[in-house]
Amino acid sequence: MSRIYKDKNNLSKKQPDYLEELTGRATTSFNERKYSERILENQAIQENDATDDWTENQSPLTGRMSGTMEELERIQSSEMMAVNEVQQCLKDSLDCYQSCTETIMQCLPLGGKYAKVGHINLLMDCANICNTNANFILRKSTYYPQTCGICADICDECGDNCDQFEDDFMKECAQVCRHCAESCREMA
Repeated sequence: MSRIYKDKNNLSKKQPDYLEELTGRATTSFNERKYSERILENQAIQENDATDDWTENQSPLTGRMSGTMEELERIQSSEMMAVNEVQQCLKDSLDCYQSCTETIMQCLPLGGKYAKVGHINLLMDCANICNTNANFILRKSTYYPQTCGICADICDECGDNCDQFEDDFMKECAQVCRHCAESCREMA
């Protein structure tokens, strides 16, 4: 099946059949190609506008908590963050997880002020965020600077809480929490 098309001189010419057979369709005119390109350009512009609207409409809290992907990738790939600092933060997070878990196991049998719900929940929160933070660092997640930030805050609070007790195991837990907080704050 052949198509008739016009060239620059407005003369009618027949398109060779072998071109249609090779391409499976008739060759498109210059105007048809331009129209198709404009449609594709408009679709790309609309897609870009949609992503711009999404970032512009984020709440201030969302922007502060997550940042843009470019910022996160820049932070992660930054040469300022030495590999040793990241490894130290990982080690400190795992140490704090272990210390808080062991402290919970020592506090519960003692009862009284040691087993108060608020105290045990804070120790559990600290242990869990430290474990999560270590997981994010190990996986090289783009979001580990955020988990480091929240981990530092919780570790500080847990350290202050544990420091209120006179027992050596509580003082040790407070020290480990504060050390982890310092290490995480450098990564945040």
